[in-house]
Amino acid sequence: MFSRLFVFIFFISFSIFSQNFPTDLWHNGMLITNEGDSIKGNLKYDFDNQSIQLDDGKTIKAFSVNNLFFFEIYDETIRDYRQFYSLMYEIGYNYRVPSLFEVVIEGKLSLLLKEKIIAESVPSYYPSYYTYSLIPSYNYYSKLEYDYFFLNKEGKIQKFKSKGKKKQILLLMNDNYDIVKNFLSSNKINLSKMEDLVKVVEFYNNN
Repeated sequence: MFSRLFVFIFFISFSIFSQNFPTDLWHNGMLITNEGDSIKGNLKYDFDNQSIQLDDGKTIKAFSVNNLFFFEIYDETIRDYRQFYSLMYEIGYNYRVPSLFEVVIEGKLSLLLKEKIIAESVPSYYPSYYTYSLIPSYNYYSKLEYDYFFLNKEGKIQKFKSKGKKKQILLLMNDNYDIVKNFLSSNKINLSKMEDLVKVVEFYNNN
């Protein structure tokens, strides 16, 4: 289904006060519609609204996941290419809808992601004028986080759970259960880290 293998990793926390998020920027790239039309231009994507805008130099056109097959951008924030697909995703029993995913690794088990912007508060303290104590104040900032998904050879997409990660990985890779289990323990893999998750999927795909 996917045209090439590539690994996409970045671990940058974007401060809303210091720089824009990738979703705020226009990126040079191209897209392919469901009808097979290929259009080049500057693209801006929106995971929340599942939509893409494309500026071809004449007009700005909007595309939804319903009429989009694929798009690729060159992301200046990480200086690399990124690829996205509109794929059918089950959100209820036997109910599937098109949804936007980014490809991290393509293979017999593909690793996908969705990015999201979340707000966090960081406490800071300043001295109290009246007492010998510190009074907390909170600074708020936004950062990128990711939800991960697996796509198997049958085309089924499964979300990577926040709990029971090791059990889920071993079930997904049960045809190489013992080999993968040994790889996890001998390499001290932390499945909460993107780079370690990438290592496991690459290892499985190569065995």
